[in-house]
Amino acid sequence: MKILITGAQGQLGRSLQDVFRSRGLNCLAFTRKELDITNLSQVREVIFKAKVDVILNAAAYTNVEQAEIDTLNAFSINELGAGNLAIVASECNSSLIHFSTDYVFSGLRNTPWKVDSETKPLSVYGKSKLAGERIIERENPENSIIIRTSWLYSPHGKNFFKTILRRAIWENGSISVVDDQLGQPTNARDLAFQVASIIENRTQGGIFHITNSGIASWFDFAVEIFKLNGSDIDRVRPISSSDFQNKAERPSYSALDNSKIIESSLIAMPAWQDSVQRSFPDIKNAVMEEILYED
Repeated sequence: MKILITGAQGQLGRSLQDVFRSRGLNCLAFTRKELDITNLSQVREVIFKAKVDVILNAAAYTNVEQAEIDTLNAFSINELGAGNLAIVASECNSSLIHFSTDYVFSGLRNTPWKVDSETKPLSVYGKSKLAGERIIERENPENSIIIRTSWLYSPHGKNFFKTILRRAIWENGSISVVDDQLGQPTNARDLAFQVASIIENRTQGGIFHITNSGIASWFDFAVEIFKLNGSDIDRVRPISSSDFQNKAERPSYSALDNSKIIESSLIAMPAWQDSVQRSFPDIKNAVMEEILYED
């Protein structure tokens, strides 16, 4: 089996490569410079030449704030790009696995969102990701899987975990973190292992929710990071979302119901606290290397 990964330099793309190669899966990974998914002719050329069985779309416009003023690019990558991959996957009879987000939901509930819950995104980012889901369902409904996940972190790239850990290490003062947005911190490596199982088991298509288990606020997440670093957790101060002047509105409750994982005979995802603890040494090493490199 041959697998093609887009978004090779992103934190999810790099985590997928690490896990797949450790399991002996044959994968080809393309950066945006090597494969611009918004260019349909280029997508056709690369994918037909590669002759792959599975396409993993880890390429995305993920800057939630910037998307509010860069709407065209957000939709170009998250909708048009996803659609191009779905079209070509259908033409060459390849499976497509596409990654989406908890931000397709409004946040106006207090129980986890199911795969068939009503979608109502609040931000341009969320709207562009939902548009990507819909174009995939239209262009390649029989041979596509859409995976919604949330609050991803890894040693690669930029993410909340690394930002908070850097501040725990490098600063002495207090930091303010919102405590009224609830979701699920998710280790990109755990997600990659689950995706590998989906491919190996030839799991049928549709929408899946895959996150680490349990629910946390951004404040809870930050406190856990400070605790693991041996930093004073009293430095982390809870604040309301209304205290931040953000361009993009975030869902206040975006926890996802992962029950379909078990129904599909896949292994349940670890608790978010366990994954944070397990990944902490690698992420701290990555942060320290970045700090040293800056100096």
